Amino acid sequence: MRDLLLTTIVAALASAALVRPHLGLLGYVWVSLMAPHRLTFGFAQEAPWAMLLFVVTLLRWLASGERKLPLWGPLSTLLLLFGALAVLSTSQALAPELAVEKRDALLKILAALFLTTALIDRPERLRLLVWVVTLSIAFYGIKGGLFVLATGGAHQVLGPSPSLMADNNGIALALVMVLPLLHHLYETSRPFWLRTLLIGAGGLTVLAVLGTWSRGGLLALLAMAVVLWWRSKAKLPLALLGGAAALALALVMPDAWYAKMGTIDEYEADASAQLRFTAWAYAIEVALAHPWLGGGFRVFVLNRIRHGAGGHSDYLNAHSIYFEVLGELGFLGLALFLAILLGAMLTAGRLMRVERDRPDLHDLARLGAAVQVSLVGYAVGGALLNMALFELFYNLLAILIVADRLARTAPAPSAAASDEAPLDRRELARRLLAGTWRGNEGEGSPGRA
Repeated sequence: MRDLLLTTIVAALASAALVRPHLGLLGYVWVSLMAPHRLTFGFAQEAPWAMLLFVVTLLRWLASGERKLPLWGPLSTLLLLFGALAVLSTSQALAPELAVEKRDALLKILAALFLTTALIDRPERLRLLVWVVTLSIAFYGIKGGLFVLATGGAHQVLGPSPSLMADNNGIALALVMVLPLLHHLYETSRPFWLRTLLIGAGGLTVLAVLGTWSRGGLLALLAMAVVLWWRSKAKLPLALLGGAAALALALVMPDAWYAKMGTIDEYEADASAQLRFTAWAYAIEVALAHPWLGGGFRVFVLNRIRHGAGGHSDYLNAHSIYFEVLGELGFLGLALFLAILLGAMLTAGRLMRVERDRPDLHDLARLGAAVQVSLVGYAVGGALLNMALFELFYNLLAILIVADRLARTAPAPSAAASDEAPLDRRELARRLLAGTWRGNEGEGSPGRA
């Protein structure tokens, strides 16, 4: 049943892409992030749904009158250089066959990112993209939060397998990163029922993060909470609310959860922490031997550890986005990756400030704030995870590139906009579906992201 349902949905999205290419792109983002095929049990599980939607969208875009050039700027340039370095590094990779596979994954991510910046060229499309990205991940937050409530947190929340979100740490990072986006949608949505649902989704997602039993996820969640508290104008009420949430948590999570979270500062005696240190030392060793291009993608398969005299042998992952890039792409690759992350932070910060002179760009400013907090979660949680090519991160970059361009090219609001005639039902429904209506604003107002 699930297989047929997914097939029907993908067929509908592919058909929609033939009329509106950006709808096909949104379908591709949904399949790539949520991986709904991993929730099926038959033929749909291994079908290349994302590739199908991407190809249909790409061909229709090329044949359409849509914008043909991606948006360009400092972030786009850094991403292009990062991709070029990955191609060069793969040509000299120490594990060539596996490196090619990961290189192709990066090139696919970058191709989708640049296509996104070409097709998502207006506020209503950006709004839809933010909804799709958010709900694709929040689905697992809602599902996981309900699971925690049903089981009392006795079992770990896991993500779709196989994927980067398959284990508890991967899904924890994804859920942490999507929480600020849920808050942004709450801030910029008007209907009471929708805001109520978004509050519920956020609460369940927090529970799901805790239910992963991921210490890295907890640290990322705390880091984001500190940023949000620091920015808030109501620090005392927010602190009291946090205390109430902590008390509620004490009534839900089992003692074993507290025992595991309590080992965060006991890394000297933690076997998994010691394996991380070993992997990081190996990354530095490879980077020193190959400083410009690194050891190539998947070089960590050469870092094997044997479990006892007669035990099996396996390799250590990088266990950090930073050491992952350092070992695979060298010091130059790490410099580019950090520049991308810093550039994204600065772009988000610039977006946050546009509201000072342009109150009509309020929603874009709040989007920048939300994405910046998501990036904080990625920077902190990713320090312990092998997720440098996590598609959610690159979707956030695409959102920032588009939002930044919309903010810089937004025309001044028309004084006549407030005198518009009331919307009829058909137009009201169209704007609600497009995510552009927040009252009687003029259609296509650039400030409504």
